[in-house]
Amino acid sequence: MSKSIIPFIFENSCLNNIFIEASSSKNISEIFHFEIADLKNIKTYKTDTVITDNSALNNLFNEDIKIKKVFLIDDSSMNVKNQKNHTEIIKFNVPFKMNDIYQRIENNLIQYNISSKRKLKYKYFTYDPSTRKLENNSTFLRFTEKESQIFLCLLENNNSYVSKKDLLLKVWSYGVGIDTHTLETHVYALRKKIETKLQVRNLIMFEEKKGYYLNKSIL
Repeated sequence: MSKSIIPFIFENSCLNNIFIEASSSKNISEIFHFEIADLKNIKTYKTDTVITDNSALNNLFNEDIKIKKVFLIDDSSMNVKNQKNHTEIIKFNVPFKMNDIYQRIENNLIQYNISSKRKLKYKYFTYDPSTRKLENNSTFLRFTEKESQIFLCLLENNNSYVSKKDLLLKVWSYGVGIDTHTLETHVYALRKKIETKLQVRNLIMFEEKKGYYLNKSIL
């Protein structure tokens, strides 16, 4: 399987050198590798994700280059301009650990691949990740994007527990202002929606020391 290419653009020379060195290693990840880019060729990459710093990100916005997801190395060189598009910014403060960046990128790519899957069919229900719709013969409900990500993470773990920490990392990548309360609120809303609209109880189970798991036998 070919690896995804994650381009990087930096105005900060120190950051640029760090990622040039990282891009020379082909074994940092089994599913992606870094590649240096610039404003002239960034549109040629078949990706909607980029790694950059504050100054370079402002340049991208000034050029009206459409990017869905940015891994921003916040070097505090300047404030990032308000963007008109719906760019998701995942911020890393300096200093940072490269392993954290690798892990977050991998989690995002894995999540994207999961959501791109075809319909998942079970005994009673069918789930379509592309439309975020869970349905049976008589009714259906549609998840929000975050609810779908939580549901898919639990679904992929085959009745195994997923800790709060792992769910936070996989769904939010430890974004700014995100904590366990945010996760608990989303899971509560997800459970309530399933119980109310599908009349299904105990699909998402929880144990304090283990985390959450999805009882797939109900599906």
